[in-house]
Amino acid sequence: MRESAAAVTHRDEGNAVTASTPGTTDRPGIRSTSTRQPGIDGSGCRRRAGEVRQRGGDFPRRRDLEQTATDVIVIGSGATGATIAYVLAHNGIRVTCIDLDVRGAGVTGSAFGWISTTHTGIGSELHRDAIADFHALDADLGGALSISWAGSLTWFQAPEHTESHVRMQQGLGLSTEAVDATGFGRLEPSLRRRPEIAAYAPQEGVVAPGRMRRTLLAAARDHGAQVVEAPVSEIAVGIDGGAQAFSDAGVFNARYVVLANELGAPRLAAQVGTVLEVESSPAIRYTFRATAPLSRRVLSGPDYEIRPWHRGTYLGAADYVTSEGPHRPATRIHRALDAIHRDFSLRNPLQLLDFRVGFRPMPTAGRPYLGALLTAPQVLVACMHAGISLAPAAARRVLHHITGTAELASI
Repeated sequence: MRESAAAVTHRDEGNAVTASTPGTTDRPGIRSTSTRQPGIDGSGCRRRAGEVRQRGGDFPRRRDLEQTATDVIVIGSGATGATIAYVLAHNGIRVTCIDLDVRGAGVTGSAFGWISTTHTGIGSELHRDAIADFHALDADLGGALSISWAGSLTWFQAPEHTESHVRMQQGLGLSTEAVDATGFGRLEPSLRRRPEIAAYAPQEGVVAPGRMRRTLLAAARDHGAQVVEAPVSEIAVGIDGGAQAFSDAGVFNARYVVLANELGAPRLAAQVGTVLEVESSPAIRYTFRATAPLSRRVLSGPDYEIRPWHRGTYLGAADYVTSEGPHRPATRIHRALDAIHRDFSLRNPLQLLDFRVGFRPMPTAGRPYLGALLTAPQVLVACMHAGISLAPAAARRVLHHITGTAELASI
């Protein structure tokens, strides 16, 4: 999984952060909270987002727009919204970014932070470009995202499934390779119980999600973007070709509105006549400490998914089904920790620091929603999983659409 839930009290890129809402105690000394599942509005026929019809190059540095198309409202300040706001502002477009909480709630505040194309199985240009666009974005920011490009190792229960995954990734033009147990040991010597075969993706990396969105929002402000903290209740389009966003902070007018507010996008899209079929997918993210060094990079196997975090701590991620009951997350976490303890042949127990269950937006068609609404071309949608990985590639396409360099497909 790419974007799971955030820790209650965790080291957020070096700073201690504690959730303001008290949690329930599952074990002594361990607290957990759950993010309430947002409602999904809308019904009727499905409209699917396509891919960008024309691929652009690197981020254009600046383009002048007609006066009627200079203002853009970005709803949502998570990884996707913050990236879009920055890329537009960086290219001379006047941007207003509006969100209920611009200080870090939502999916991004609880993401695992794996920059990856693993498990996508989609083969779209958006996914193929994800890593290259992340490099370009970080270069624009002078390396401020502090990305670790250490790669990843992925394996499945059945070796033939891992082999199939390697072939699929290679078919997408990615530099994924199969490594045996010996090769795995050279990459991850601390793991004693190694799979027969694993997929090594040296091009993949990890980013601290909280730092990413804060850096992008600050950079967007530096380029003139306005960031407003307020709930958006309604959007509308006019016969003059403009769009409006109604919020507690007032009514905002623009040439375009970009819906980058994840699970909130279907409700607003329905107001202008388009149904977005998006499900919320619950997941767990947990933080734990080990007395001995563990992984150097992302390890994604059938029993756990972990990566280095901060000063001897590690992040873990796991999917979760809410029907399994309120105590199931703790059970899943401890099962994963037991498997980690076993595979690394550790002498001392692992210390679970915190965990939380959160919700991710999952378009039911399996492809991201990235495009302009047929019912309201002034409204663009960027709703996708995994948002961390795809945000820079999506932002570049939104920029090209608004500047007339290339068109997004219709939804």
